[in-house]
Amino acid sequence: MKIQVETVSPVERKVTIEVDPDRVAKELDRAYASLSRRVKLRGFRPGKAPRKVLERQFKAEVEGEVAERIVTETFTEAVRVEALPVVAAPSVSITEGVAEGKPMRYSARVEVKPKLEPKDYKGLEVTRKPPEVTDEAVSAELTKIQDSMAQLVAVEGRFEAQEGDWAVIDHEGTIDGKPFDGSTAEGVTVKVAPGPITEGNVEALKGKKIGDTVELDEPFPADHRDEALRGKTAHMKVTLKALKVRQAPALDDALAKELGIEGVETLDALRTRIRSDLEKREKRRAESELKDALVKAALAKNEFEVPPALVERAIDTMIEGAAERFARQGIDIRQLQLDVSRMRADLREQALLQVRGALLLEAIADAEKVEVTDEDLEAEAARIADELGMPLAKVQQQTRGKDAREALKNRIREEKALSLLSSAATIQQ
Repeated sequence: MKIQVETVSPVERKVTIEVDPDRVAKELDRAYASLSRRVKLRGFRPGKAPRKVLERQFKAEVEGEVAERIVTETFTEAVRVEALPVVAAPSVSITEGVAEGKPMRYSARVEVKPKLEPKDYKGLEVTRKPPEVTDEAVSAELTKIQDSMAQLVAVEGRFEAQEGDWAVIDHEGTIDGKPFDGSTAEGVTVKVAPGPITEGNVEALKGKKIGDTVELDEPFPADHRDEALRGKTAHMKVTLKALKVRQAPALDDALAKELGIEGVETLDALRTRIRSDLEKREKRRAESELKDALVKAALAKNEFEVPPALVERAIDTMIEGAAERFARQGIDIRQLQLDVSRMRADLREQALLQVRGALLLEAIADAEKVEVTDEDLEAEAARIADELGMPLAKVQQQTRGKDAREALKNRIREEKALSLLSSAATIQQ
């Protein structure tokens, strides 16, 4: 096999391969032998049909399959021999196909990682906001908890709706005099507040008494999830049946105990836990911002081209992550009718930064001869288990496979490269 590699760009190679006639012949022999055992031809027992008979009926199909197999095998061999850091499947062009007694020739264009020689990555100057947790932040978290535990209770001694009330209503509606899907319902709870009824707001109820009916025209947005209602205006009749207000529980030991957090029985213990959680969050925030600042500062001193395939793959990962987060909330992202092309365009800059940062950190780790030991892997597994509250054995099981272990090693190596940048940088608070 003859291999020729041409540099098209820093991130693309053209690989030209010539496959020996003997190898082509052997692959053809193997393909026809396999075909003979599989097909049934009139007048021949399985495996006994002459090759010439098979060639008359299946020549194009067999040669196509053989060419595909030869390309797959020989390109993989060429990548290994030439040590090409490919990042995507090749685009193949066959110049001379499969033929008995002749070589097969093809070329493949493929994206590769750029060869980087990182420079000026030591002595970077960056700023970061130090981690800080104030009493106000703790109080704000307590208020969020208090609000999340609030319940709707019936209004007593008042029959007139005020802004901010929650109203129980019956409604019926029409578009051009005809009912529509979802136009009629009973016992619906809405808020007496400005905003569209499609978002649960009916401002027109303000000042109305229980039993009153109001009529209003409600336009549906052009991008409404129901295509039949887009841009239409509904005439609604809304009857006020009852009034409620949100009532938050008292901020006391009983509330703290009701949360069911292990070790938290009093309000003071809850404050302590909140502060501890906020301190961990702030520490992670500060570390993340420092890492971003270091990577951006290093990238500013190192310009290089990025393989488009890696950027697209990073975008795919981001979208998959978003879909998983929605799924955990019981939402199928496919039902949201998102503009995927626009989403990908919006994510491209972030993905490009992510890929450039990863490539540069990898190059810095190479330049500094950073190694990852078994002890490093064990320590990282323990850290993940602690952070996620998972048993260590489960984390170890999840990272035992070859791909998972390699991903873990790469992450540790990247963290070590970042630590190197941090230790050599001037950091202003």
